[in-house]
Amino acid sequence: MIGFENRLTRKKSHETKASQANQMKKKLKGKGLADYIEAHRQDFQGDGDTLCVEAGYGKYSQSGEPICDFKPFIQELSTAVDLESPYSHDLPPNT
Repeated sequence: MIGFENRLTRKKSHETKASQANQMKKKLKGKGLADYIEAHRQDFQGDGDTLCVEAGYGKYSQSGEPICDFKPFIQELSTAVDLESPYSHDLPPNT
């Protein structure tokens, strides 16, 4: 019976982690979102889905994979960050 008890304990622990992972974080907006991305861009090593979820625009699946709600994340990001490069006026026009 010891093995059975361990499986039950492990299952409860996994269920707790899954339920915590599925809790939506507060969506960062405006300057808060821009500041968060600037401060943490290296932390995620190019993993945009995890960055999106950690900024409050998605959740983690039961297996722990990030699921980004892409459209609202990009919409807020585009209003929060000036996407135009300060050097874009120096570039020749596209032909």
